[in-house]
This record gives sequence, structure tokens and C-alpha cells, in this order.
Amino acid sequence: MSNKKRRYLDSFMTLLFITGIVIFMYPFVSDRINDYLDQQIIRKYQQQAQQQKTEELEKIQQEYLEKNRELAKSNSSPGSDPFAEEEPEKVTQSTIQKHTIGVLSIPKINVRLPIFDQTTSFFLEKGASLLAETSYPVGGESTHAVLSSHRGLPKAKLFTDLDQLEKNDLFFIESQNGKLAYQVDQIKIIEPTDLDDLMIEKGQDLVTLLTCTPYMVNSHRLLVRGHRIPYEDQDIEKEVKKIDSQKKRSLLILVFVLIELLVVGIVCFICYFKH
Repeated sequence: MSNKKRRYLDSFMTLLFITGIVIFMYPFVSDRINDYLDQQIIRKYQQQAQQQKTEELEKIQQEYLEKNRELAKSNSSPGSDPFAEEEPEKVTQSTIQKHTIGVLSIPKINVRLPIFDQTTSFFLEKGASLLAETSYPVGGESTHAVLSSHRGLPKAKLFTDLDQLEKNDLFFIESQNGKLAYQVDQIKIIEPTDLDDLMIEKGQDLVTLLTCTPYMVNSHRLLVRGHRIPYEDQDIEKEVKKIDSQKKRSLLILVFVLIELLVVGIVCFICYFKH
């Protein structure tokens, strides 16, 4: 084989090798990047909440509580299936901050997502979206918040592992009304149009996590419901901090992998020109 043909073959094999690595790493890298962006949204929300005056926070909280009371009185049905809505919307950074109303943490599956007060295709891919006509996630009797998110996206984890939750597992919500804890008491699979399990139950303080199922088929909906329990600061903070440490570890792994790919690329580039 001539040197020229050999060089072309080496170049092709190198390109094929790098392409294979990129395809293999895409889900991991894109998930880490999207997760990093989600954590930035959460930090900005927390900073904004700290900077707001007590009077402003109390006003927002009262607005949420009043809307929840109105929902409880009207006993209206929840909005339509969130995954059937595909309305376009121009999204800016200010839009994201405007619609961020809390933080959802699920330690068992290493998930920490911003909560948005609007269900659109964009917000479903960025965090947990509040289903229309369900209670704001600020707690209180006769409330039932429904938080939905995608599952199985190649670029983001979101609710992909929601089916791993079992009864008595815990998840937490940070909102204008402080930090709330919920314990899983019901797990169901329903038809997309069957919304009876999302109704408000008198005297109960409930939150349901909703996503598509089966994985990659998405013909039904998985409901993971929790009832509110006392928030034990010391124990729960440890669980939430575990999520942060795991996410930092994942980010370091991503940086290491990218550096390795860069080194491999440089070595291949140098070898190509030497030959």
C-alpha cells in the first residue's frame, strides 16, 4: 500500500474513532451540561429569594395561598395532559427567572430541578412544570400540586429514573413558603386522559410527580404521589447535600473526559502531520 493511501486510511480510522467516542459520550456530556444549567437557574432563584424583602415574599406567598384556596373551593379538574401541549414560546433568561417558583429535590435518584409555574415544551425539558389548575407547591391543607417533567431525553435526565421511587421514599420542595418534605404513599400508572388521581383531597397536603411511561414508549403516565411530613432540618439537609456532592463529582468527571478527548485529538493531529 502506498504511503498516500496509508495516510488516507489512517486519517479515516482516526476520524471514525473520534466520531464513535463523540456519539458514545453525547448523552453523558449533554446531561451534565443541562444539569449544570439547571443548577444555575436554581442558584439564581435562591439568590433572588434572599434579596427580596420580607414584605415582597409574604405578598407572593399570600397570592399563592389565595389561589390554592380558590382551587380547593372550585374543586376544578386539573389541566390537560402536559405532554400533549406543544405551544411555542420565545424564552429569555428573564422569562426563566420569572416562571421559576421553587426547587424539587429527590435524593434517591440524584435529581434536583427548578420548578416552573407554567407547562410548555421548553419548561418540561428544563425542570419540573406545575400542571395547570393544580395547587402551587407551597403546602397547606386541601392542596395538591402536580409537577411534571420529561423522561428518557438523551440530553437530560430529569424524571428518567422516577420509576425507581418506592413507597416511603422522600422528596423535598423549596418554595416561597420555606422547605417542605413529602413521603411517597402511592404509585400508579394511568391513561393520559385519566386525571381523577390528580384532584384535590379535602384536608390533605399532597404533591404528585408525573411523567411518561413505559420508558421510550410514553403511552401512559406514571404518578408518584407524596403526602407532607414534618421537615427535619438536620437529616434532610444531609440528603440534599448528597445530591450537590454527586453533581459536583459528575461535573469533574465530565471535565476530565473532555480533557482526555482533547489530548487524544491533539496526539492524532500531530501523528497525522508527522506521517
